[in-house]
Amino acid sequence: MSQDEVIFRRFESGDADDVWHLHRSASEAVGVRGPERFWEDDLRNVGEVYIASGGDFIVAHIGPQLAAMGGLKPVDDDVAELKRMRVDPAFQRRGLGRRLLRELESRAVALGFKWIKLDTTKIQVGAQRVYETAGYVRRREGMLHGYAVIFYEKRLAGQD
Repeated sequence: MSQDEVIFRRFESGDADDVWHLHRSASEAVGVRGPERFWEDDLRNVGEVYIASGGDFIVAHIGPQLAAMGGLKPVDDDVAELKRMRVDPAFQRRGLGRRLLRELESRAVALGFKWIKLDTTKIQVGAQRVYETAGYVRRREGMLHGYAVIFYEKRLAGQD
């Protein structure tokens, strides 16, 4: 995968079906499937939940295919929660997750956030590695939707 093959851009309404399918295929590939409806309502309203609220939602295309995605959901003026970061299983282990994370962090800084927090399941060891090597600190562990999860946070560079 060469650098110029990946195009990052903001979510548009026409992306909704592809985003839904990527979420399901990437989640199922790692053995995570929450209760439908409540757990996934945000993906039915990406524009409202992420963008209109003052956050963002980024999609990454390789050619015509949606290869990765992720959202920033405002918690308050200083903190954004990183949500729904997914990489298509066919494009994993090529650095795309790290590139997407950098893109989302850059958007968070541009939007004025000082911190990013997130959670990931304990079974998603690859995701844990991506977050930890990018400077995210484990804050606690707990349960969400029946899964053991790790909660992380990171102070964004250049933010007072």
